[in-house]
Amino acid sequence: MSQRWMIVAAILLTALLVQIPVVLNADLGCLLTEGEKVLDGGKLGVDVFELNPPLSVYLYMPATMLARVTGLSPEIIVIILVMLEISGALLVIDRAAAVAGLGARERRMSTSVLAFLFAILPAAVFGQREHIAVVAMTPFIAITAIRWRGLPPGRVAILAGLGAGLAMSIKPQLALVVGLPIILAAFRQRSLRPLFTSEVWAAAAVVIGYGAVLAAVFPDYLFTYAPMVTAVYVPLRMDLAGLLPFPLVVLMASVAFLRLVAPQELKMGGHATPWLAAAVGGAVSFVLQGKGWTYTALALCMFAVAAPMLHARARTLRVPVMLGGFAAVAFIAFCLSLPVNAFPPLEGRILALAKHPRLITIGDHVALGHPLVRQINGTWTGNTCVQLLAAGAMVRQNSAKLAEGEQAKLDNIINFERRQLLADVRSGRPNVILVDSLLLSAVPFDWLAWANSDPELKEELSRYREVAEIGRVRIFFDPSSAE
Repeated sequence: MSQRWMIVAAILLTALLVQIPVVLNADLGCLLTEGEKVLDGGKLGVDVFELNPPLSVYLYMPATMLARVTGLSPEIIVIILVMLEISGALLVIDRAAAVAGLGARERRMSTSVLAFLFAILPAAVFGQREHIAVVAMTPFIAITAIRWRGLPPGRVAILAGLGAGLAMSIKPQLALVVGLPIILAAFRQRSLRPLFTSEVWAAAAVVIGYGAVLAAVFPDYLFTYAPMVTAVYVPLRMDLAGLLPFPLVVLMASVAFLRLVAPQELKMGGHATPWLAAAVGGAVSFVLQGKGWTYTALALCMFAVAAPMLHARARTLRVPVMLGGFAAVAFIAFCLSLPVNAFPPLEGRILALAKHPRLITIGDHVALGHPLVRQINGTWTGNTCVQLLAAGAMVRQNSAKLAEGEQAKLDNIINFERRQLLADVRSGRPNVILVDSLLLSAVPFDWLAWANSDPELKEELSRYREVAEIGRVRIFFDPSSAE
C-alpha cells in the first residue's frame, strides 16, 4: 500500500513542478478574473457576464479566496486544489475496489494508471473545467465497472455519484459519459436496476439541486443572458467532417491496443466495456459541443487510454506494444496541448505604455486579453471577457435568410454587446484597448468600426490614439492617462 501511494505522490509532484509555470491559459485566466469581480460585489448575469453557466465562475472562487488569504497566486492554488481533487478521487476508487475484494495487484495498477492519467495526460488542459469534471466523474465510471463484474462497491459509491453530478453540472454534455456505461449495463442485465443505484440517485440529486439554485439565485442569467447564448453561441460549430476524425482515430487506437494487451476484454462482458462506453460517450460529447477545441475531448481521451492501460497484463506487454502505446499517449497529450492563442506577443509593447495597465479588448477571441492581463499585472476593466455573442449574431445574420423577428432578435444581441462595452469603457476607464481585426479568427473584420457605430461609444473611444499594429491586433492608448 505504501509503495502504491508513493508512486502516486511522485506522479503528483512531477505534475506540480510541470504545471506551475504553464497552468494559466485563456479560459482559466478569464474565469479567475470574473470570479474576482464577483467577490468584489458583482452579480453574474447583471454586472458580470460569462458565456458558461455560473458554476464555471464559482468553481474557481475558492482558489481566489484562498489566494487573498495566503498571498499565493490563484493559479498555484488552482493546481493545489486540483491535486487534492485527484487524491480524493483515487481514494474513493481504491476504497470501492477494496470493498469489492479486488486484489492488491489490480488495485495498485488502477491507482498508478489513473494517477498518471489524471495528472500527466491533460498537459495544458490541467486545471480547466473539463479536467476538473473528468476527475470528478471517473470514480462513477470505476464503480460502474465494479458493478459490471457483479461486485459491490460499498457506500463510497454515493461520493462517486456526487462527483458525477458535479461533472454534469459543469458540462451537461458529459452526462453521455456517465450515462452510456449504465445504460449498457441495463441492456446487458435486461433490468432497470443499474439506472437506480445509490450513485445514480446522488448524481441526479446534485444536478437537480444545481438547476434549482440557477432558477432561484441566478434568474437574470437563466432567463435573460442564457437565451442569448443559446441563440448565437451554441450554433457556432464545425461541420462533422472536421469533428469526426479525431474521436474516430482515438477510439480505433483504444480498441486496437486493447486487442493487443487484453483481447478477452473486447467481449461484451469484458471488464473494459464500461471504460470503452465512457470513451464513446466522451466522443459524442465532443461532437455535440461542436467547437473542435481539443480540450473538449479530454473525457474521450481519458477513458480511451484508460481502457487498455487498466487491463494490460505483463505477459502481453511486448516492447513494440509498449513503444506504440507510449507514442499514442504522447500524441494525445500533444493534441490536448495545441495552443489556441493566435496572437503575437504583446506584453512588452503594453508595458511600455503603462506600468500597471487598465486593459480591455474589442473582439471575439478570449485569448486576446486573457491570460495576458494577469501576466502583466494589469487590471481588467470589462465585465465580460469577449464580445463573442455579437460575433455569433453577425455570423448568423450573414449565413442565412432570417425572418424579420429573428433579425430583430440578433440586432438586439449585437446592441446588447455594444452597450456593455460602452458601460465598461465609461466605468472602468481603461488606458489600453486591444482591438482584433478578425471575426472568429477567420474573416477580416473591423471591430473598431463595429464599436464606433454606436454614437456614445464612438465619443468615448475618440480619446484613444492608435499607437501600434502588431499582427492582427491594433493597440489604442489614452494619452491623458499618462499625464
